[in-house]
Order: sequence, then C-alpha cells, then structure tokens
Amino acid sequence: MSADTADSTTQVATRLFVGGRWRDGRAGRIPVTDPGNGRTIGTVEQADERDVADALDAAAAAFRAWSTTVPAQRGAILKKAATLLGSRAEEVATTLMLEAGKTRAEARGEIQRAVDTLEWNGEQAARVEGRVIGGAAAGSRRYSVPTPLGVVAAFTAWNFPAVLGARKLGGTLAAGCTVVLKAAESAPGTAAAIVQALVDAGLPDGVVNLVFGDPPAVSAQLLGSPVVKAVTFTGSTAVGKQLATLAASRLIRGVFELGGHAPVLVCEDADVDSVVAVTSPAKFGSAGQSCVAPSRYLVHRSLYDAFASRLTEHASSLRLGHGSDPATTMGALVHQGRVDAMLRLTQDAVGRGARLLCGGRQPERDGFYFEPTVLADVPHDADLMSEEPFGPIAAVVPFDDFDEAVELANAPEYAFAAYVFTDSIARREIAVERLKASNIGINQMAPSLPDAPLGGLDASGYGYEGGAEGVLSFTQLRLVSQSAPTR
Repeated sequence: MSADTADSTTQVATRLFVGGRWRDGRAGRIPVTDPGNGRTIGTVEQADERDVADALDAAAAAFRAWSTTVPAQRGAILKKAATLLGSRAEEVATTLMLEAGKTRAEARGEIQRAVDTLEWNGEQAARVEGRVIGGAAAGSRRYSVPTPLGVVAAFTAWNFPAVLGARKLGGTLAAGCTVVLKAAESAPGTAAAIVQALVDAGLPDGVVNLVFGDPPAVSAQLLGSPVVKAVTFTGSTAVGKQLATLAASRLIRGVFELGGHAPVLVCEDADVDSVVAVTSPAKFGSAGQSCVAPSRYLVHRSLYDAFASRLTEHASSLRLGHGSDPATTMGALVHQGRVDAMLRLTQDAVGRGARLLCGGRQPERDGFYFEPTVLADVPHDADLMSEEPFGPIAAVVPFDDFDEAVELANAPEYAFAAYVFTDSIARREIAVERLKASNIGINQMAPSLPDAPLGGLDASGYGYEGGAEGVLSFTQLRLVSQSAPTR
C-alpha cells in the first residue's frame, strides 16, 4: 500500500479486506494508473458475488458485539486510528498523490483532514445521546434512545479518497454500525491505508470490510441485501439517483452527497484581489475536481473587467505538473474522460459566444491535464452554466443587481455550495434566506469540517455528514414511553 516518494512507478497492490483478513478477489485484478503521467503504478483486487456476500456476512456477524460495545471504547479505537494514520501521513500522502493526481501539498492536507475526521468522530462516539421528554400523564416520562441501525453500505469517490473514507467510517463506526466499504478502484491504496489504521488500532474482525469491483454489480448486491440498513454515498448525481432507486425498493435509509455547481456572487463593494485570493485555491485545487469548488463567478458589472483580468492572471500563473515536482501548483485530472469533458464544455461555451481568456487546451504531455481555463461572457444557455464542470474551468458572468445575481445563482438543479462577497449586511441576510445552497460562505469559503453537519439540496443530495447529525444519521431514535410501576 505504500509507494516510494521518489518513484511514481512504484507498484501499489491493494487487496480486499473481509472478515478481518486481507485477501485476493475472485474476479481478478485491474491496473491502477497515476493520472500525472498515465503509467500503471499497481493493481487492485476485484470482488465477485461471493466476495461481496462474505463481506456482508462478516459485517452482519460483527454487528451485535460492536453495537453493544461501550461507546467510549468505540471512540478510543477511532482516536487511536487517527494517531496511527497521522504517524503514517507522509507514506499515505504519497500513495494518494500518485493515485489521485494531486500535488504533494494537497495530498498532505487531505490526510490531515482525514486524521481530524477520525479524531473528532472518536470524541463524538461517547456523546451520542437522545433526550428526555415530559410525560403525557402523571408519573410517566418519555425518552429517545439512539440505537445503531445495522450494516451500512458505504461508497466513496476518487476525488477525495482519504477524507471521504474517514468521513464514512468515522460517522458509522461512532454510531455503532458495521460497514461494507466500496471504495473507488482508481484510488484503492488510500482507502486501504485508512482501514489498516483502524485494524491496527484494535477494530474487531468484521466491523469494517473493504471491497472493490464492478460498480453496478457490487452496488446492486449490497443494496439488495436484507442485512443492509443504510447507505452512504458520495459521487455524481447520476449514480446517486441510481443508488437511491435501489435503496428505495427496500426502504434503506440514505445519505447522499452528490454534485454541485457553486456560484460566487461578487458584489460592487467587494475587493477583487481578495475574492481571487480566497476562492482560487478552491477553484483550481485538486484540478477543480470538488463538488464545492467555485464554478460560476457572477460579478457586478462595475467590477467585471477588473475581476476577469485578475482571475485570468492568477489562472495563467499556475504551473501544471506531476505532484512529485515541488514547483507544481496544479495537478492532473483523474482520467482522459474528465479532460474530454473539459474540452467539450469549453468548445460549447465558445461556440455560443463566450470569450476564452486563458487555457482551454489539453497540453501535450504524459498524463491527464487540462489548462486552467477562464471563460468570460458565458451565455446562460451554455452547457457550462447548468452542467457541473468538475474541473479547472471558471465561468465569469456579469450582473447588474443583486436580485438578478441570486436568480442566476439558483438556476442550476444543484444546490450544494454558494459564496457571497459583500460588506452589506442586508445582502448577506438576503443571501442566507434566498440562495438555493446548503453550504454558504460569506466573504470566505465554507469548508466541510468534521464538527458541523453538511448536506445537499435538490440534485446535490440529502442527509447529513459531519457533526452530531452525521453520527445520528446511522441511528434510530427509539421513543420509549414509561409509566411509574403500580406497586
């Protein structure tokens, strides 16, 4: 699971983890590619139907003991796993860098976020609690009891494999559930490293099981199993809808973190340099492959030319390259399909009248790169204005009044993140009230941290991850009504 920090050709062989044992998959193995140069860096084992069934059986068998484990003891394992992952941070960050095409700084930052997530959920495990409610009759009382749901099917995406893995496992394990984790085949070593930290921290056999395999087949088997009581998924809206449909047939509870198309509203009293400095790391970090990344800059006409010029200057200054190069400031996209999508969105926008201010090309080099791209005067009917770009493309559009900006911001079907830059208290209040977004940043970004709940709206999903709500998502609040004994 490790990789030499100086050699991106190091082989990374990732296996399944079922019932407390690492093992090969019965469906063979597939290659893992370094997006930064297109080379094969290892393999990942693939589960067949029998492997998935074994994982489900192991999770079901482990549930009773784990769900009745003292919450503080569950938390202690999570906190120890956080410490172990932190001690291995450099090694795991190298694996993440090679698998996901990130810069080394981005990979290190993500591993630290994963450590923080496990640590926080470890603390929260002992704080999962219900409440006492007044009785409806003399001598009676009512109280709610959080009870673990059972086996959880968890699915993580490739763009943030460490954070997403820690978030799924942290919340479910703190709640007392057992898990079958279906992680991304393109970033398997990172997921395996988190599982290994939990195992080394003392996690009992069967509590977490890690599988890889054909996504439709594995998903259908997991969500068709009678032992699975909840599903948590992070990924595209299209796949999320498919999984939600499968879950609905068995009334499986779901938490879905799906796509986004985050607007940035730049009002006439905003500072242009500050907006660019604050938002650009999120826009171009991880090559723009984030559901909360700014994608549409809606700029007051009085600042429009200055802002477009400043954003273009910044985007043009970014240096593309492999994450192992210290000079690299933007890494690769995950595969050629994402590059093709960037080309299509750019060509469509320009064909409809947008101005290409910088970028717009796939550079001639090994790996899957797309130049940081800024498009101005993007017409509202361009695909880029309604389709999540999930890449390093920024659309810049003018507005004349704040009502118009809010209307433009709310136009796509997505409703995850939105950002507003203004000194006006009135506009801030309007933004919070009227913006169709569940995660709003005012004069700053809105980071997803483990101590606060985050969930989507509309095509961006539903349910919560993070905070006490993220743990309670995997419990049933049983209402107990009790009268005093008659004698």
